[in-house]
Amino acid sequence: MIRRTLERTGGVQWLVNRELIPESLGMLMIHELSGGSVLPEHSLPGAESVTFLLSGKGDWRANGRTWRLTPGEGVFNSPGTRRAFETEHGQDTMLLVVYGGTNDPRDAKPHEAHSAGGGCRISRTADQGSHSPLGEAGGFIDMGVHWLATSQTVGTRSVVVATSTFTPGGSHQLHRHPNADEFFLVLQGGGEHLTKEGPVRLNPGDLAYIPAGEWHGFQTDPGVTTRTVYGYLGAGSLAQAGYELLEEET
Repeated sequence: MIRRTLERTGGVQWLVNRELIPESLGMLMIHELSGGSVLPEHSLPGAESVTFLLSGKGDWRANGRTWRLTPGEGVFNSPGTRRAFETEHGQDTMLLVVYGGTNDPRDAKPHEAHSAGGGCRISRTADQGSHSPLGEAGGFIDMGVHWLATSQTVGTRSVVVATSTFTPGGSHQLHRHPNADEFFLVLQGGGEHLTKEGPVRLNPGDLAYIPAGEWHGFQTDPGVTTRTVYGYLGAGSLAQAGYELLEEET
């Protein structure tokens, strides 16, 4: 497990890229924009991405369409999507940007006429009941999930983004994903990231990055509700990522 902490930089903070983690199956960054500023129109032909608002407000434009975004909302951009973002005046904005695919997002280029990807607002599909992906897999207590960007909701190929809420007493026992890396960012609350070697403390603004195949879990603090945004890199769904629970020793 690799631990990072969000910082207020007034610009870009890379949490995961191939210089920091050469074997990573995707890339992850925080982009902080001051109120009234503009992220100019650009495209990235070889990579798909999900942009998730952590704070602030603004207007997202993609291929001629505009969406008003507030915290907890976001957009999916398939490869080649022309996209731009303008923050609301007086509202500093922090974006979490998750990249999948083969291109390095730092190679993004200005708008070109032949860019043809499509953007869309990500949905909020509740993961509830025994027929849901996690409901069928098991291994958790008092944890609710909303799937935002998956192959089923918006057609992703190499990235998944979701939010989770652990109510007091909530936990997710040790498990692993053989085919995908996972990122897990605490937005509110806090608790212990679980590993086979022992727990690691996670507070709001802390991110755990878990390489494919590594055992991990989470236990929220007593009496505390913990909210997170998390996802997989290298897969478009939980089924593609794979899900294995660690069998308890008897």
